[in-house]
Amino acid sequence: MRLPALNRSTLMLGLALVAGLCAAWAARQHLHGRELELEARARIQTVERVVAAHDLPPGTRIGPEHLAVRSFPAVLASSDSLPPERHGELAGTVLRMPLRAGDAVLPAHTAQQAQDSFSSHLVSGRRAITMPVDAINSVSGLLQPGDLIDLYVSFEYQRRRITAPLLQGVLVLATGTTTQHGRMSGDQDTQAYATVTLDAAPEDAVKLVAARQSGTLTAVLRHPQDDASNQAAVRGDLAGLLGVNRPAPPASAKAPVIYGNSASAGIPRLRPAAATGAQPSGLFELPGVPELVSAWLWAASTDPAGAQAPGPYAFPAQAGVQEQ
Repeated sequence: MRLPALNRSTLMLGLALVAGLCAAWAARQHLHGRELELEARARIQTVERVVAAHDLPPGTRIGPEHLAVRSFPAVLASSDSLPPERHGELAGTVLRMPLRAGDAVLPAHTAQQAQDSFSSHLVSGRRAITMPVDAINSVSGLLQPGDLIDLYVSFEYQRRRITAPLLQGVLVLATGTTTQHGRMSGDQDTQAYATVTLDAAPEDAVKLVAARQSGTLTAVLRHPQDDASNQAAVRGDLAGLLGVNRPAPPASAKAPVIYGNSASAGIPRLRPAAATGAQPSGLFELPGVPELVSAWLWAASTDPAGAQAPGPYAFPAQAGVQEQ
C-alpha cells in the first residue's frame, strides 16, 4: 500500500527536523566543552605579594605607609618575595636601591637600620671613660651595666700610704661591650670582660686618669638607692690603722760627754722639735662632703609631678642629692 504524498513529505520533514536538532545539540555540547577547556587553560593561580605603594628612593626607612599588596601569577612570583602576613619583616629596614610603585619589595632590597652609636646614649655634658679591669677591679666579674660603684685610690704621700675615696656613686655604663641597650659589637661571653666604661663629668674623668697613673684604684659596689657620701680615709700603714704600732723607746734625759781624762759630764740630750701640723696615723675625715658623681640619675629620674621620666637610665629619686 502506498502512503499518500502528503504524509510522505511530512515524514521526511520531521526526520530532517530531528536530525537538525540533534546536530545543533551536538554542536552546542562540543562548543561548551571547548569553552570549558579554554577557560581551564586560561585560568592561572595567583598569589599576593608585598610591593612598593609608590616610588621609593634609596635610603627610605620602610614603614607601613610605604607598602601595598598586589597579586602575581604564582609561576612568576619571586621565591624570596614576601606575602602580606610577613610585611613586618620589612618594618624599620632601610631601602638600598630605588623601587617603582608596584615593584615587589624583597629582603635583598633592604638593610637593617644601623645600630645607634654608644655616644648617643650619653647625657649632655657627661663623658664615658673606659678603664681596664686590672686598674679597677670588677667585683669578681659581678658588675653589670647600670650598677653604681665607689672608687677608692691608694697612693704614697710623704712616705705614708693613704687610701681615700676618689669618686662616689659612679654609674657603670658598660662592661666590655655589653651595655644596658644590648651588645655593641663582637660575640664574647657576657660574663668575661676586660674593661669597664664609667659615666663621669669632664673633671671627674681627669681625676680618674691622674689616679690611674699615680695610684691604685679599687671599685666598691654601691646599692642603687644609697645616696650617702663617705668622708672616711686612711693614713699610715696597716699597723697604725689597727692600733698595734709600738711607740719609740723613751730617750734618756742626758747624754754622756768625755773630755780627755776628766770625768764624764752630762748635758741635756738634743731632741727633735715636734712636727707642727702633723696628722696622726689611722682613720681621718676628708674635708668637705663630696657629691655623688652620677647624681644626675636621681635628679633626672622623675619629673616635677613625680612620674618616671623617659631616658636611657632611670633610678629612684633620692632626697638630698643635688644635680652635678
